[in-house]
Amino acid sequence: MIRGALRHTRRWMLGSGLAAAVLAALIIRHMPEVAAWRWYLSSGKPAMTAGDLALAQPLRWFDDYYVVADLGQGVYAIGEPRYWQCNFSYLIVGTQRALLFDTGPGIRDIRKVVGALTALPVEALPSHLHFDHVGNLSRFEDVALPDLPELREQAHQGAFTLGFYQFLGFVEGFRRPIFKVRRWIAPGAEIDLGDRTLTLLSVPGHTPDSVALLDRRTDRLFAGDFIYPSEIYAYLPGANLHDYAASARRVAKELGEDAAVYGGHGCDRLPTVEVPALRRSDVLALAKSLELADEAGWRAGTGWFPREIAVNDRMRLLAKYRWMRP
Repeated sequence: MIRGALRHTRRWMLGSGLAAAVLAALIIRHMPEVAAWRWYLSSGKPAMTAGDLALAQPLRWFDDYYVVADLGQGVYAIGEPRYWQCNFSYLIVGTQRALLFDTGPGIRDIRKVVGALTALPVEALPSHLHFDHVGNLSRFEDVALPDLPELREQAHQGAFTLGFYQFLGFVEGFRRPIFKVRRWIAPGAEIDLGDRTLTLLSVPGHTPDSVALLDRRTDRLFAGDFIYPSEIYAYLPGANLHDYAASARRVAKELGEDAAVYGGHGCDRLPTVEVPALRRSDVLALAKSLELADEAGWRAGTGWFPREIAVNDRMRLLAKYRWMRP
């Protein structure tokens, strides 16, 4: 009887140990989702930046929340330095119409800023579908999205429904907006604004549907969260290191040596607020760090999850592992 009880105990312990190991493996594989829920538990609502802020030229206050910079040649940076992520959206104006690249988290209505800068019809296009970039989309009549099969499947009778982790807004208490898509733009297509043409670049990596805008005539890239000066997130749900590195290499080939690269977040030098402008060399540095993170695994960077890898003096890559769930 004692021997039988011991055998039963050993089998139970073996089974429990196996179950625990399987559970641990599942949790590790799903660490990007776990990271999102940790963000929610530590925040749950939008955090705001208090105190005095100093604006670097050419930024100026539009009101008590938004800042604006005239970047020349019909391009305006619209920043939100009071919001902790310090989003920057870009209004690009042609002779016939304008395009707003990203719309911020929606804490304030960005349309009043846009309306003060141009009287032309405005189309809104997000760089990707995270909550801090699509918050004002439902306030615009003309909304465009990249023409990707997976995004087309989310549109029903013209209305687009955001996925839970695709939007990620729960981490700060934002509700998923529903908006109508008026136009689908194929990656690689040119967007004619009248005497100004932009090229839509597909740059998967930060998210599967990330895009950037290239103005070949002025050698300017509007990058969204593809690249910006601060912590580069490559560990949340949807991130893919291999795709990200390939995107960075491809984008670098499109840029001239003196190209200006405008990112989707600033405030890396608070209390001074600057337009988040980078160069082609920064894109190359990011590509190198992404390749290292993808190929070297745990041997690259510091920490376990997310791993932190220095890109240069203005950027740090926060990375997942290639075997983790995208």
